Amino acid sequence: MLFMAVGVERGAIMTAWLVPSGTFAGMAGEPNSRGRLRFSASMKPESKDRWTPYRLTAAELSQRILARLSELEKSGA
Repeated sequence: MLFMAVGVERGAIMTAWLVPSGTFAGMAGEPNSRGRLRFSASMKPESKDRWTPYRLTAAELSQRILARLSELEKSGA
């Protein structure tokens, strides 16, 4: 799952979170009345919320995606 905060003035990624879907399902909690899961994370670098291990800068995002694809390819997923 890829979540992004985008600055609307420049259309640039400010912060992103790349969370494996199974991890997200296990950490997101109970669905709301509409059956939807909620993602709420802090963009502050000093934050230590539960999504911190998955938080990335815009510069880190492409390399993390490529690394994750490589992992999936090696595992045969």
